[in-house]
Amino acid sequence: MPDGAPAELLRSLAVLVEPPTAGHAAIVEALGLSGAASPGGYADVFAFQLYPYASVYLGAEGMLGGEARDRVAGLWRALGQKPPKEPDHLAALLGIYARIEDVMAHAGAAERALLVEGQRTLLAEHVAPWAFAWSERVAELSPEPYRGWAGLLVGTLRSEVERLGVADACTPRALEEVGPVRDPRTEGSEPFLSDLLAYARSGLVFTRADLAAVAAELDLGLRAGERRYALEHLLAQDPEGVLRTLAGKAATQAEGHEAREVWLGPTSGHFGARARGTERLLLELSTSVGEPAEAIP
Repeated sequence: MPDGAPAELLRSLAVLVEPPTAGHAAIVEALGLSGAASPGGYADVFAFQLYPYASVYLGAEGMLGGEARDRVAGLWRALGQKPPKEPDHLAALLGIYARIEDVMAHAGAAERALLVEGQRTLLAEHVAPWAFAWSERVAELSPEPYRGWAGLLVGTLRSEVERLGVADACTPRALEEVGPVRDPRTEGSEPFLSDLLAYARSGLVFTRADLAAVAAELDLGLRAGERRYALEHLLAQDPEGVLRTLAGKAATQAEGHEAREVWLGPTSGHFGARARGTERLLLELSTSVGEPAEAIP
């Protein structure tokens, strides 16, 4: 076996980010995790809170598909593989990484060098920019076994990041080309609200649980439905308090990016700067509410 992560470990981690089946119990036990993978627990984490798709976090719109998914599919083709229907799903990304490990076990030196570079590109451009921040939120918001799974995933991916020297890679150009959160005082509230929920712009992994926490802290009503509408409803009730509270959450996530920069490199620094920029904007807006040109309509 090459000196990378064991392929079977990667495959086991991949299986647990897919909807539970009868076989998940054996994998949970084999990985030394506690708890039972249930459809309800899975849905609450991965279907309603933290979508396990790279395109959600690497695209300017913060939505499934689009150019971010196309870029991942292009890497699949470059590695000689036919992209699956959802090439950016974390299970698929871990699966192809494991497949590369399998092939390298029988590859010559030249082919091995190309495969290692494929792994490095996969990690540096399509996994590491979002998976660490995302996994920390999974660990924060999930029941077992997903909390333990997230910790194991972080440890495995970090080992690969360090082995392959991902910290030496530049921030992907596609991410640098995405602008930060747009200021509602000059661009209007619609872009601002959408951008705040888009990780590539805000640097924040923003969940419905965050909105529920804001509502509880400020004693506000939380509207059922998508995050965008729930956020708008909260801002209508107490714009100053909501903006100030969200700034605190942005600061916390910025600290996470900054802590990872030591071993993850410029891409983590990029998202740390994005989160700090979002924090500053939110604080500025919280102080401008009620002025003649209001921050939030």
